[in-house]
Amino acid sequence: MAHATLDSNRTAAPMKIRINRRGWAVLVGVPVFILTVAAAFLFTMLTSSAQASSQLPQGVPTVGVTVVPGDSLWSLAGEYAAGSDISAAVEHIAELNDLATSEIRVGDTLQIPVLSR
Repeated sequence: MAHATLDSNRTAAPMKIRINRRGWAVLVGVPVFILTVAAAFLFTMLTSSAQASSQLPQGVPTVGVTVVPGDSLWSLAGEYAAGSDISAAVEHIAELNDLATSEIRVGDTLQIPVLSR
């Protein structure tokens, strides 16, 4: 059996760390790289020329129409979208008024886009 003996006269010396050239490159290079990327990101965010518009978007003018007996989406689209594609106008009217079907009732008020008059 092997025995190890400790020298009682020896004091515990602090361990010295030696860093080679690659260690210094990592120790200094990684933080420098991270700071460079962060600075570039911050610079681009602060100097960005993208801005929100201060003007309201201009949409298609609409007119409120109360449905009377005999009206349909097709007849209203034909009247207010003269010269345009009637089926596209019907889809636009349905979308503007949140209509799930093409069914409308007498007394309903619909917003109709005025494409040409």
